[in-house]
Amino acid sequence: MNRDRELIDFTRELIALPSPSGGEGEAQRLIAREMDRLGWEDIRLDRLGNLHGRIGSGERILALDGHTDTVGPGQRSDWTCDPFRGKEEAGWIWGRGAVDQKGGLAAAVHAGRLLREAGVPGGFTLYLAATVQEEDCEGLSWDWLIEEEGLRPGAVVLTEPTDLKIARGQLGHAMFEVTVRGRSAHAFCPEAGENAIYRAAALAGKIERLAPRLASHPVFGRGRIAVTRIAGRGPSGNSVPDLCRLLIDRRFCPGETEEGLIAEIRNLLPGEDCDITVPLYRRRSFTGLTRERKKFFPGWLLDESSPLLGAAGRALAGLGAPAAAGTWSFSTNGTSTMGRHGIPTIGFGPGREEMAHRPDERLPVGQLLAARDFYFALAREYSMDPENL
Repeated sequence: MNRDRELIDFTRELIALPSPSGGEGEAQRLIAREMDRLGWEDIRLDRLGNLHGRIGSGERILALDGHTDTVGPGQRSDWTCDPFRGKEEAGWIWGRGAVDQKGGLAAAVHAGRLLREAGVPGGFTLYLAATVQEEDCEGLSWDWLIEEEGLRPGAVVLTEPTDLKIARGQLGHAMFEVTVRGRSAHAFCPEAGENAIYRAAALAGKIERLAPRLASHPVFGRGRIAVTRIAGRGPSGNSVPDLCRLLIDRRFCPGETEEGLIAEIRNLLPGEDCDITVPLYRRRSFTGLTRERKKFFPGWLLDESSPLLGAAGRALAGLGAPAAAGTWSFSTNGTSTMGRHGIPTIGFGPGREEMAHRPDERLPVGQLLAARDFYFALAREYSMDPENL
């Protein structure tokens, strides 16, 4: 069968398997079978559910990462096609996960065959990690790979969508839960109590006015902040609420800290009785293991002089493509690989990031094939660069 057709069909088959965070098992087994067919070695699942494989056995390791999980389809009525069919039409592949990010993962799987058949340079290993639970807790899987599996590659390529451009960083991402307290009273005499919802609403207004004053970065611009949820609680429906919780989504510049961001919110609440915490992510993996992490994900930015960026630029030039580099607007597993652990990381993947999580998510077939060719070309360039020895 034609190699391009094999990759297209595999991508469609992978899209057709729903794989929400914590439910990636069937998709991981499909990927493992395809890896085995294409000649990857040491294919295995770890206890968290990440799928590993390698080509080559040298000490210089370049790791390709793609997360297998996707968000749900949302309202089916918003789709013009079945989100789990993997429809191919007019040069596009449609379906949930086509862009975010089963297309990039499928391309990475098939790039391994190209490297194996071309011959693996001495002393080099191409590593593949099909990771889990990224949509719910970005970086969780790579914290496991590094801290529990002992994997420490020389560099990591995230196959998230970039429209075939190089991404060299992202803003940080954090969630904060603010608990505001009041004092309950019967609703027929609300003046006898202190309404926690009113206090929380006043805080929400202050947060909206804070947004234009957030710290700025020469590459990323200004940080972002938004109240995404508010819920009050009282003794009954006809009582003044004595407690209200706000959930805040914060996108922040590299170098900002959890303590500094909490202080920024607390300064909006002089004299208020409140708590500010970072919620915990806790979900059972399809393997049965439960892993816990704070919902605080550092930002990161790879220096323009990095050998990894140089190798990526040469790979693109060899394919006749411009070596444009930018950054992501969303958060990725790079929050672990480079944000926490300092491993040089870039992103490169098929599809436009604004298609992620949307109805009628779709991927250009030409970009899928080009991504496969880039991962192969980058592996060759990186493995032969003396700066990576």
